[in-house]
Amino acid sequence: MDYTSIHVYGHMLSDDILHTIDTDRTIAGNRDIDFADLDTTVQEAIDYAWTALRASWGFYLTRSSNNDPYGTRRSREFMEQFLLLFGYHPQRQQSFVESDTGSTHDITWLCPDIGNMPVIVKGDRTGNADVDAQERCSLDFRVKGNRRDKSAHATMLEYLNNTEHIYGIIANGPTLRLIRNSGQLVKLTYIEFDLRRMLEEDKYAEFCLMFRILHSSRFKTVGDEQSIIERYFNLSIESGNRIRAGLSEAAQKAMLTIGNAALRNPANNSLRESLASGELSSDSFNKELMHFIYRILFLFIIEDRNLVYDGDSEMIMRWKEIYSRYYAASRFRTLSELNYVRDSRHSDMWCGLMETFRLFEDEDFGSRLGIKPLGGMLFDCETLHWLKQCAISNEAMFDAFRALNVFVDEKGQTVKINYSSLDVEEFGSVYEGILEKHPVITPGTDATPWTFDYIGGLDRQSTSSYYTRPDLVQSLIRTTLEPVIKEKISKLSTPEEKVKALLDMKVCDAASGSGHIVLAMARTIAWYVCSIRTGEDNPASMDYRRALHEVIQRCVYAVDFNPDAVELCKVVLWIEGYYAGKPLSFLDHHIRCGNSVVGITDLDMLLEGVPDKAFSGDKEALKTLKKLNKQAIADAKKKREGVSENWHTTSLFGEEYNITRIENEQINLGEQVCQINAMPENTLLEQLTKQHRWEDLMKSPRVESLRRACDIYVDAFYHEFSMSDIMPDAESGSTRLPDFPYTATVYQALEEIKQLESPDNRYVPLTPEFKRQIAETSAKHRFFHWCVEFPAVFANGGGFDVMCGNPPWDKLQMEDEKWFLGKDNDIVDAPKQDERKKLIEQLKETNPSLYNEYKEARASFASEAKFVKESKRFSLTAIGKIELSSLFAELCLQFSKEAWGLIIPTGIAFNDSNKDFFAKLITENRLLTLFDFENKEKLFDIHPEYKFSILVAGKSSETSREVSGGFFLKRVEHLLDPNRIFKLETRDFSLINPNTQTAPIFRTSIDAKLTAKIYRHCGHIVINEKTGDNPWRIKFGSTFNMSTDSDQFRTFQQLLKEGCNLVGNRFVSNDGKEFVPLYEGKMFGLYNHLLGKWPQYGDRPKGVDLDEPSINELQDSNYITTPWYWIDSSEAKSRLQKTTKDGDIIWEWNKNWLIAIRDITTSTTERTFIVSAIPDTDGCAVGVGNTATLLFEERGSIPGLVLLAQLSSIPFDYVAKQKCGRLHMSQYIIQQQPILAPEQISDGIQWEMAKRVIELTYFNHDMDAWAEELWEEMTDEQRNEMPNIGKNEPFIFDPDRRAVLQAELDAIVAHLYGLTTDELRYILDPEDICGPGCINETFRVLKERELREYGEYRTRRLVLDAWHHLPFLNNH
Repeated sequence: MDYTSIHVYGHMLSDDILHTIDTDRTIAGNRDIDFADLDTTVQEAIDYAWTALRASWGFYLTRSSNNDPYGTRRSREFMEQFLLLFGYHPQRQQSFVESDTGSTHDITWLCPDIGNMPVIVKGDRTGNADVDAQERCSLDFRVKGNRRDKSAHATMLEYLNNTEHIYGIIANGPTLRLIRNSGQLVKLTYIEFDLRRMLEEDKYAEFCLMFRILHSSRFKTVGDEQSIIERYFNLSIESGNRIRAGLSEAAQKAMLTIGNAALRNPANNSLRESLASGELSSDSFNKELMHFIYRILFLFIIEDRNLVYDGDSEMIMRWKEIYSRYYAASRFRTLSELNYVRDSRHSDMWCGLMETFRLFEDEDFGSRLGIKPLGGMLFDCETLHWLKQCAISNEAMFDAFRALNVFVDEKGQTVKINYSSLDVEEFGSVYEGILEKHPVITPGTDATPWTFDYIGGLDRQSTSSYYTRPDLVQSLIRTTLEPVIKEKISKLSTPEEKVKALLDMKVCDAASGSGHIVLAMARTIAWYVCSIRTGEDNPASMDYRRALHEVIQRCVYAVDFNPDAVELCKVVLWIEGYYAGKPLSFLDHHIRCGNSVVGITDLDMLLEGVPDKAFSGDKEALKTLKKLNKQAIADAKKKREGVSENWHTTSLFGEEYNITRIENEQINLGEQVCQINAMPENTLLEQLTKQHRWEDLMKSPRVESLRRACDIYVDAFYHEFSMSDIMPDAESGSTRLPDFPYTATVYQALEEIKQLESPDNRYVPLTPEFKRQIAETSAKHRFFHWCVEFPAVFANGGGFDVMCGNPPWDKLQMEDEKWFLGKDNDIVDAPKQDERKKLIEQLKETNPSLYNEYKEARASFASEAKFVKESKRFSLTAIGKIELSSLFAELCLQFSKEAWGLIIPTGIAFNDSNKDFFAKLITENRLLTLFDFENKEKLFDIHPEYKFSILVAGKSSETSREVSGGFFLKRVEHLLDPNRIFKLETRDFSLINPNTQTAPIFRTSIDAKLTAKIYRHCGHIVINEKTGDNPWRIKFGSTFNMSTDSDQFRTFQQLLKEGCNLVGNRFVSNDGKEFVPLYEGKMFGLYNHLLGKWPQYGDRPKGVDLDEPSINELQDSNYITTPWYWIDSSEAKSRLQKTTKDGDIIWEWNKNWLIAIRDITTSTTERTFIVSAIPDTDGCAVGVGNTATLLFEERGSIPGLVLLAQLSSIPFDYVAKQKCGRLHMSQYIIQQQPILAPEQISDGIQWEMAKRVIELTYFNHDMDAWAEELWEEMTDEQRNEMPNIGKNEPFIFDPDRRAVLQAELDAIVAHLYGLTTDELRYILDPEDICGPGCINETFRVLKERELREYGEYRTRRLVLDAWHHLPFLNNH
């Protein structure tokens, strides 16, 4: 439906959502019950508001302008009436309103009943006679004579950006805008209501829709629930996803329709003959079809947006009319709906379409309608070479155009594609739809026609190609690029200087896909350029497009591995940067195809030679090759030092042509590219001249020699060497091997550069065959040498100002299931890995070509991984199982001068393999932003448990930087919630995680501040690897791995079969061998080593909690638990020793107890850090599986009790919840937990803690040996207080008494950690401090269980009672 007084900008509300709001009264949010505070029906309220506003409008029009030169007073009076009728209760602001950042803003009204939603109202006149005469909207202009130095639109956007508000209203009487905080100034997100037209032209239906969108009830929120308007916004995002899916299907359908029509039309014999002869391949034919679709979509958009012409002179208006009536591609969409024109006998419509294309190809032809040729790949005269020669029936053509006009969505509804509002970012769906699909042409026979089709193909998830939502992109740009822009222009004074600085910027996406993010960067720079030039906060469309055209030409760079994505990226930039009368920008030198992580980045890599670890092959060949390689590196070093006396003395590496000359090669190349960049592109001839200059430069002998040297270096990692490669030269003793890749041939390629200037007849060039092989390998694997491809960027140690992107989220390893998808689904569907391997091996016989392709792919993955690991390009992230996204993060770190930002899996901040990388961001004070998202609300079309983040870093700084962070975010608007977003200094990361420098995981800003306070107060962590501080003399270990040591485990049934006898919970064999229990993590809990028991018969239970003993059993001090596995006691004892190679014991655990920490846990379980003392078995060490980490405390048994009290406390667990991002309480997390040293706790408090731990732990005789050790360490006074310890009389297991004791220990530790009462209340239950509905993930699960079980949150009551009443705490 077309609305004449309602206009949507950006991604505010989609057409179908507007239509739904307009027509469907049953959807949530649009029912009468959803309009709060109405005492009538919605329709009655609408009718009343309509009548009242029409009367108010009449008064507004007749209101005198005396003493109101800008119309501000009358506008405010009218808008106040409007707001009251729409349910608002605005409060006039008498002074500027201060934002969260301290800045002030001229806000007219705040609406307290809907969270102080801001409203700005200004007059409808600007004070500029020229502007007012043009009836330009005053909301976009800075008003003369007013204290406001920004337009109303810019003021509101700035206010929203600096507060937690998401929506605001601006109005001037005739126009009202609802603005959403888009996070940036470009691609503004708002909906505009033309009240003048609505009221004067009786647009009652549109007024009803406006009421349903703008009524105050749309903006109310309860707790964490979204407002109704925000729900509509997110539904619009989902609608965009449907449009993208529909466009993808439409493009494929149109390509198939045109392709088959071309093949089958009797008039197209030359096409069929060319295909049959091999002159034209199926891939080339498919490429033409893609270009055809790109052309059509390009024309649809510029036509529907009225961009074909610029201006409104009489001649231009005449041209517009002729073009629209006779040439516009869009007219075929309308005709496709008419059945009477669908004729299979004629092809005149196709001819007409070719004439339309010709307007934009042929300067002479187009000039008759004032259209200049566009050029570029998209509109080159030869782009559609074969299709132009074809005849396509009207019926087939209209079938294709109908597919591009409407589609049926998953709900069965017909959806019309609105190209005027279609975001060009959504062109990515075209790319995704045909990603890796293989076109197949089947020649016709007498019985069957020629057929064009696609086979195979990968879904987006299997290729890690995920569409990035616009609001995520906006948030990325806001936090990465905009601060750099603002800093640049803040240092300059004149508009000319500021514009030049912005146009000199270089921004890049190293994995650009179809160009979504690189386009957003271009838009942002262009907005600032245009705003500075015009002095307007919301510049006119054509001014902005002119600036964007210029920015795309000069500032943006992109790389992608997929050539189709690279083409589509260019198309997207051409569409968005289209400016009538200008050719399409030359982009080949800035938008490149290649593997961003495989190639040379710095020419020093070449000079250092190929590392030995690059080589693979048979052992004999490698032995010889490494010797030759080492000699080549040594010779080069001598030559650079001028030692050698042979002909190489005057080579590239001689004194007179030293290493700096190689750097100069890049500098000179960069200078030439800069000259090409500066060439004008105002006409097609100028554009073609520029293109040819660049192509000639890239094909010049100097550049080819430099690129070849880089290719040889990288090929050394891909080549599989054998003795047949090197035997001839090896036997001759030659140290120059020109026929395979290694250091000598790299240097030979570089030597060619010198030979171009000073030929030497002693120089032996590389063979043509070797050069050909190297070029083929490079092209096949798409080596990408940044210093050669973008020399102007990297010369003189340069780089990009800013890099942004959403790189692939795959691991750098071959995944058979993904690779065979679409190639052999039987292999994909194999239930087990071994079955899959068998099917793959069978391919040798059944499909040898696919098998060979598979083996090549595996080899390619292995070579790429080897390059990444051994080339030293990625020293911080090429560790363990390599994540591609982490490599791109390190690439951005290397290449960015000012800032970089990525949308990337959150593991970049936590994974052990990334700790060196993240530590660099912290120690160099680079980290700026880390926003972690859960995918539970499907921000990406992947598993809802997946976690990703927006990571932003800047240049290094000597001083600590403020970092904005947030974790467990579910929606993009959570970035605006001050309770969820915290601020930390980079030094705080070193405080909280000093060993790894990795990020903690805070749900709220309070969590961040409170955790940092605890660390500062404690002053110690468990083990500080940097300083060696280990206040409790702790060692960690684990005895048995549940997988690799499983051959040593025995079950109850196995031991009985072997004739062993059960004695207590030990087994003893007939020959005296003893088997002791193997403890696993789920067998113990807090102060309870008897928490779970395994069954003795049947299969081992999987993924379930163990049965817990009854209270009666726990109160039986002779009760014993049963494990699932037993282990040889001698083996268990040996695992608690460290020995030399000769078997001498250098360390041994000789205590009669162990402290075990449960490994499997999460931050959202009842308790995260589960630790317990566990017993020996009458002097024989027990086994402990790797599901528990062992902690050895060597100060003694009583100090161990004090340590155990800290580890088991709620404050300690609270901090652990901020650290546990995965399913494991890993050792590196434990080591970095805050801890008080023994010296920080008085002897009296230590004993108060110890005696409570004793009573909690010693309730069973299996801890007697531990009790005996305690008795030996206890003083006489302590023995008098607890005499039962010396008598081996355990305490009675009393749940109520134990709850009090634990609560008292929690209160004691909270006191020692320096917490206040409110801080302890917050830790126990955030709702107790922040109110119901707040983020409540500290001990929520514990609270909910106790409410169910006891009818109260017992732990909170007991802890706070102890906090206030324990006399030695002095908290009362």
